[in-house]
Amino acid sequence: MKQKEIIDNYRDLPVGKYEEIVNLCRTGMPEVERKVAIIAILSGLTEDEVLHLPLDKFTEYSGKSRFIERECPENLIPPVARSYPVGDFVLVPVTDMRKITAAQYIDFQTFAKEKETRTVEMLSCFLVPRGMEYNEGYDILEVHDAIRREMSVAEVLSLLAFFFGRFLKSTRAILTSSIRRLKNPETRKRMEEAYRSLAASLTSGDGSPMSTE
Repeated sequence: MKQKEIIDNYRDLPVGKYEEIVNLCRTGMPEVERKVAIIAILSGLTEDEVLHLPLDKFTEYSGKSRFIERECPENLIPPVARSYPVGDFVLVPVTDMRKITAAQYIDFQTFAKEKETRTVEMLSCFLVPRGMEYNEGYDILEVHDAIRREMSVAEVLSLLAFFFGRFLKSTRAILTSSIRRLKNPETRKRMEEAYRSLAASLTSGDGSPMSTE
């Protein structure tokens, strides 16, 4: 059997494989079986092929796969690019929140409430095929598939940090303007608390990106 190399870092890990591993970690399967399944995902081997690896190779792959238990190192996270060629698309990130549509804003808010399982959908709100308008003239499900196959976890983390930051800044500006018009101190307090709650919900998450806690 021809040996395959194994993915051993977030820069080379497609977000689709990341999602497979996250879902796997939520199944409650025994640790040894989960380890075999994770190695299979990262190496491209079947689980049966993993079980037939020489012990020294299995031990090597097991060690290399442990990167998923840790956070992605900052030096692997690239700056946001001007465009991302994925599949048949060249996706362009929206960098100016003043140019987003109501549909993008609403969809992003909706997906952000389930950000642990809707990462790709969140990204697709602000990654639009070059020359097109959001969700017009293309199949957004095909964009989802392309992102899952070809965009790395490191790229995704970079984009999410960027979009969340811009989203919160934009939301804060809108709320600040609204709060200034309020005369009732109690209502003003509730709006400020609502913003802090939103900010906390969008930026929460500790430990490894694989964490299911």
